[in-house]
Amino acid sequence: MKKTIHALTIIDKSSSMTQYRSRTIEGINTNILALKKEVDADTEILNTQLQFSGIGNFTGNFRYSNGAIGVENEMDFVFKRVGQPVKDLPDMTLVDYEPAGSTPLLDAIGYGIEKVKNFHGDKLGDENLSIIVTIFSDGQENSSRKWTKPEIKKMIEHFQSDGKWTFTFVGCGSFDEVSSESTSYGISSNNTVAYASTDAGFQDAYTKIATSYSNFARSTKLGRKDDALFVEK
Repeated sequence: MKKTIHALTIIDKSSSMTQYRSRTIEGINTNILALKKEVDADTEILNTQLQFSGIGNFTGNFRYSNGAIGVENEMDFVFKRVGQPVKDLPDMTLVDYEPAGSTPLLDAIGYGIEKVKNFHGDKLGDENLSIIVTIFSDGQENSSRKWTKPEIKKMIEHFQSDGKWTFTFVGCGSFDEVSSESTSYGISSNNTVAYASTDAGFQDAYTKIATSYSNFARSTKLGRKDDALFVEK
């Protein structure tokens, strides 16, 4: 039977990504091209993209537990290409990605998982459906409201448990720092990439993501699970 792969890309668009805006768009287009190359008569590949940030618009005050007053900002979760076949996707342009604001990473992961779950509905448990979630961030969580880290870890571990979902984490910093962060979310260090905040670092990160997509698609077609997705085969 025909296999379906759904690639969910959760991409940071906080203000610190501004200087790498063009590089990010170029990288995403390269990643989609890698997926397009794996589409065949027996394999359909879908993409959902979630861009996330806290855009900083004032919505009111809130009170901390110690009595101090803080400012509540709006969150900005932008879904694009929800469940779209990659073979039909045009390249992204500057209009499609505009960084600004803070990093509500936990909420982005939660909303992304929910979107894919709801998209497939009753077919989520189909034996021919496999899902790869790529989380890309240049910073750590600093502004989520809906989910806590233990809740997100529990959610990720739940969906990984049946072998149909695979989560990868791509973060900025040393590998020790990034892998510590990813394992706190329940993501294996084998599915983690650390990159430097430079043009070369970003380019290397997106090259490795493209490799992970190719490896995931090929192993899925063979009915296998690849535990070293970022290693070129």
